[in-house]
Amino acid sequence: MAAAQILSTAGTAADSADVTVAAGTPLTVGLKGYDAKAQVYIYLKDDAAAYNVVGQITSYAPSTLISAPGTYRFTRVAGGACGVFSA
Repeated sequence: MAAAQILSTAGTAADSADVTVAAGTPLTVGLKGYDAKAQVYIYLKDDAAAYNVVGQITSYAPSTLISAPGTYRFTRVAGGACGVFSA
């Protein structure tokens, strides 16, 4: 799979569109263009369509592998500049 932008780089609070991870198809996500204050929460959508925090990526841990199937959203916290991409 080619790299794809999930959330454009900026310093304002923002939510990504939903990202679906299929069973057996893990997804690596990481920060791009980030500074020391970058922080993005990873949310998983539940069966009642509510989003629940399941992780985060920061300037100190700028990437992670999502292996569980589901619908995810990435929320950038204001104050730190960054974007999010998948690889």
